[in-house]
Amino acid sequence: MKGMTAVKTDKEMLISVIYNDTSRDDEIDDAVMDLSKFDDDEVIQILMKVANDASFDHMIRASAGESLADIWLRRSIINYTQLGTLTKIALKEALAMIKSNRTDWYTTFSELFPMKVK
Repeated sequence: MKGMTAVKTDKEMLISVIYNDTSRDDEIDDAVMDLSKFDDDEVIQILMKVANDASFDHMIRASAGESLADIWLRRSIINYTQLGTLTKIALKEALAMIKSNRTDWYTTFSELFPMKVK
């Protein structure tokens, strides 16, 4: 289909909102939450960066952690190393979702990273 290559996918549009300097925090937060619909490694890497980037608002970083947990839960596979590298609010949100949906994952994480679970 001629001309279709210039059209951004939903995922690309969401990513562009996150990194657009003119985007408001609420728009970025919505984009971060909406990215949880996608579960490829690129999205996971972007969410990891947002979750741990102190230049993003507290609320946005929390949403990134929640979106990561949502993806892991939907895929039924978790990356404990990635989860263990999340910082404060992102980790708290991810763990809350994991604890309520997969207590076995939460238990394993608490054994692997006892200092991160409070």
